[in-house]
Amino acid sequence: MNDVHIPKPILPQEWDKIDTSVDNEDPQILSSEQFARYCVTIRDLLRAAGLSVQDFDKETPDFLIVDDDDLSMKVQLASDRLANIEITLGEEMAEAFNTVQIASRLVRLFELGRGFRDASTGID
Repeated sequence: MNDVHIPKPILPQEWDKIDTSVDNEDPQILSSEQFARYCVTIRDLLRAAGLSVQDFDKETPDFLIVDDDDLSMKVQLASDRLANIEITLGEEMAEAFNTVQIASRLVRLFELGRGFRDASTGID
């Protein structure tokens, strides 16, 4: 008998439990209260996806560190709904790749960034 493997869902099921209503609110530049809820929502969605997320301000967690053993990401959220993201490879990962492998992974990350841009502007 063949084993059947069901793929993981694209969005974690736990996301259904998180209030994302801030996404439907105007204006584009968020008020202090909206920005706080926006930051909490993003933090909670990342945690629901099973990621380890550190925050440093429980009321408005606008600076997040998402990490595991070999990879970390620093995320600075802004009230205009932009984010600055810094990705750091752990020493073991960085030493395991040659220049072509690192460059190819950077190209993939850049393509993901383009995907974010295109999704927000309706470009396909």
